[in-house]
Amino acid sequence: MTAMRPALRLVSPLPPARNGIADYAARLAEALAAHYAVQPWEAEPDAAPPPARVLHQLGNSAAHGFVLRALRRWPGVVTLHDPGLLWLHQQLGEDWSAGLAAPAGSAQARLAARRGRQLRAGEPLGRGDHLLFDAAGQVLARSRAVVVHSRFAAARLRALHGAATTAGVAVVPHLLPAVQPTTRAEARRALGWPADGFVLGSAGMPHPAKRFDWVRDAVAELRRQGLHFRYLHAGADDPALPPGAATGWLGEAALNLHIAACDALLCLHFPSHGEASGVLARGLALGVCCLVMDTAGYAELPRDAVLHLPVAQGAAGLAAAVRGLQGNPPLAWRIGAAGQRHGLAEMRPEAVAHRYRTVIEASLGRDIQPPEADAPAELTLPVTIGAAALEAALATRRGLVRLTLAGSAEALATAGLGQPLLDRLLPPGVGLRRLCVSLEGLRLDIMVP
Repeated sequence: MTAMRPALRLVSPLPPARNGIADYAARLAEALAAHYAVQPWEAEPDAAPPPARVLHQLGNSAAHGFVLRALRRWPGVVTLHDPGLLWLHQQLGEDWSAGLAAPAGSAQARLAARRGRQLRAGEPLGRGDHLLFDAAGQVLARSRAVVVHSRFAAARLRALHGAATTAGVAVVPHLLPAVQPTTRAEARRALGWPADGFVLGSAGMPHPAKRFDWVRDAVAELRRQGLHFRYLHAGADDPALPPGAATGWLGEAALNLHIAACDALLCLHFPSHGEASGVLARGLALGVCCLVMDTAGYAELPRDAVLHLPVAQGAAGLAAAVRGLQGNPPLAWRIGAAGQRHGLAEMRPEAVAHRYRTVIEASLGRDIQPPEADAPAELTLPVTIGAAALEAALATRRGLVRLTLAGSAEALATAGLGQPLLDRLLPPGVGLRRLCVSLEGLRLDIMVP
């Protein structure tokens, strides 16, 4: 007799949404069906209580707004496909300032305080802010466990939020997408392309971090040198792309054909927040030689499974690598075959689903912070406050309190951040849940008995 599988609610965009995480979630649901009765959910949370097991798939775009709102109502396990999330909060029109915070006393906290003064003076958020900071604190607080796809992503979260807050972070490799095994020759025949000739490709949604500016410059330089090859981008057009290179959005079957027809696939991400690449997983599954930047989680890939490009060389390094592959096709084939072997060994959906099951089951019953909606109104007091005045201010409060000790950088320094300040200020019995430096000052989540 087969044991009944426990229910698992999977909260994520799903196909036909034009979203790589939607494709990932659909493939993951198929693999998790061996362990759970999966309930796909791609709408706003309702009032009904969810099952004990909930798995959220969260990306850094407005398409994942309902996932973030569901997490606030239904705590569970979260896959952070991009640990950044500042862009998500900006697109949703939500407060992102909590993202500019870090453990008290850290270099990141000092940088956050300095950057906060600049932002309060009217400077806009820039690309550097998205690299240096994140808005994952709320996700970490409301999750029983968090899954990321690289050791780099886990280390970045730990550096920004502290070891205690990130104790439930687990690394699970990105899974291989569903692909029909297709040779290069078969793909080119299906597309009506010539069988010979070197084809360089890229794919996916445009984003500045994918370095299409380097691609454009490298392609132009190689053509000036007289190198004969075809470049295409399987996806939406972008001003940084070479003119006429983009195919427009493609369905999954057509996308697979275009990637399989390539001799080399560009999966360039720099700077990287620790995000995963569905395009890279697809290229590995199809046995195509993938070029990645030698940075962040991509530097963790085996040296024979992808071609790592030095970040410092930019477009010149990319051009040199493409020229080398075009002149040595067997090298590209060997890298593609090694990448496919790596994918099959580490990223098989069955193996990934087993690791998810381990994380999900271990997370059951794990304590989480109460939702912010259930917390008392935030309390802001000057950092110069004395212990007696703080005790009086907390006298009528119970439960979780978010206390901000506001003041200038000079006042914070004078107060002596860290344990000495807490020992002097916090009344007996008050427990500290979290401490960080924010834009406003020193932020403490405390539990008042």
